[in-house]
Amino acid sequence: TEHRRQSAALAVVMSVTVVEVFLNLWFRVRVEERLAAGDVASFLRDLSHPRPASLDRKLKEWPKRYLGRELDLTGGPGAEFLKIKTLRNSIIHFSSSHTTFEHDNVIIRGLADTTDYDALSFEQAKNALFAAEGLVAQVFLLAGVEEGNIRHALQAWTGRLPI
Repeated sequence: TEHRRQSAALAVVMSVTVVEVFLNLWFRVRVEERLAAGDVASFLRDLSHPRPASLDRKLKEWPKRYLGRELDLTGGPGAEFLKIKTLRNSIIHFSSSHTTFEHDNVIIRGLADTTDYDALSFEQAKNALFAAEGLVAQVFLLAGVEEGNIRHALQAWTGRLPI
């Protein structure tokens, strides 16, 4: 139904958004607590308007720069998150065609391709939420949080109780 599709779209869009908000907040706290003034200034420039760093840049550069370790975006949670990000982009940056549709006296020029939106499912919504959580967990691991404490760190940032 349309309500399910809208809810799935919201989950996909918000999953990507919440990861970016997490990166901005978590890295800001970490950088300000642990690094020198020059690093803090560089980080704040990445957050500044009119040209803040893109989410891609944050994912690729910040873990290496501020944690000394790269975030793997080619496999595991990093790759899963990038799939969700791609889906999100296809939903909010949909493409339009130059196709013209005519029926009776109605002419529509330039149709929007909503194929990905139309195909959204509960499964994709669930995957989006787990992908976001998985990426946050990867950041914690890169920062040296012990694996046994990841669920508790996630609870502190997401509110979801550890299982």
